[in-house]
Amino acid sequence: MPTYPDEPNLPELNQQAINWLITLRADNISDEDMHGFADWLSQDATHAAAFAEAEDMLNNMLAAGASLRQKLSNTVVDVSKPIPAQAIEPVVAVIQAKTRKQPNLTKYWLAIPLALAATLLVAVLGVMPQQAHLFDAYLSDYHTGTGEQRDIQLTDGSHLLLNTNSAVSVDYQDAIRLITLHHGQVRFTVAKDTNRPFEVHSGGLSVRALGTVFEVYNQETGDISVTVQEHAASARLSIPEQTTPPEQQQVVVINEGQQLHYLGGQHLPAPQASDINQLTAWQQQKLFINDRPLSEAIAELNRYRNGRIVVPDANLNDQRITGVFSLANPDETLHTLSTALALQETSFGSWWVVLHR
Repeated sequence: MPTYPDEPNLPELNQQAINWLITLRADNISDEDMHGFADWLSQDATHAAAFAEAEDMLNNMLAAGASLRQKLSNTVVDVSKPIPAQAIEPVVAVIQAKTRKQPNLTKYWLAIPLALAATLLVAVLGVMPQQAHLFDAYLSDYHTGTGEQRDIQLTDGSHLLLNTNSAVSVDYQDAIRLITLHHGQVRFTVAKDTNRPFEVHSGGLSVRALGTVFEVYNQETGDISVTVQEHAASARLSIPEQTTPPEQQQVVVINEGQQLHYLGGQHLPAPQASDINQLTAWQQQKLFINDRPLSEAIAELNRYRNGRIVVPDANLNDQRITGVFSLANPDETLHTLSTALALQETSFGSWWVVLHR
């Protein structure tokens, strides 16, 4: 958990709660920070109370700021004349009231650098995990937001089904149809064109259609998976440090019902037979889990909702589950899982949810 310089002498627990609030509102929060927060929260009931107090303080500050702006916007000031006392009194009253409610905490927040406060407000208004890919989204031809799916028809009749938080660029040339998957997961249904191969480039991997339907998933971890639903596709490396001549490069053919999972490096692994129904369930907005740990279901739900779901208990994360769940409403699915496993949900604002016994 980070600390900040020149902090006033607040009670230690309140100081920890404020530090965690700042951390959670930042746009570069890590999974390590989230698990650290969950551990801190579960240590004692007073931690949750202190955190709620810190959130109330922030809400009071934002309300006071809005009131102050409204007062100033309604006050017309002639700079050539002294400001009337009656124009100042309402503003002073607002500030004094907030100061009396939380004198020490207000002093602390006023000491936070303006840049940090601006970052905090941007993070409050922003949405995770989409924030991490804003640059890709603006540069791409097609993209989806968190929880969104889009079916795009290209000029040659091919279709792209973009899953949640995905972005692609399209470059159709005379000799090739080239798609760049910047991030996310896309199913490609390819129209036949013998004169122009259809290729997808993503994260150092090039995938060429040898048939009709396949998908490429560029994960947040950097892993890339290629799953073939119909016919076949071939994969080769296209990383800058690749020095092997094109005619000598490793080419792996992925047949129908197989998946290739590339973890990086100079060699491609062999494709493996996979449960295609389970892997492609997202195309019907379903989550198919077959005897897998709870952590995998939570990781998938996190892709389709704003914010984070955290399970701090390692044993609970390892619990095996089986089922088919809807991705159309991930919060409702989360509630279904919680009820089935007799878990409690502790929410902090609209974004953060901690699952625990």
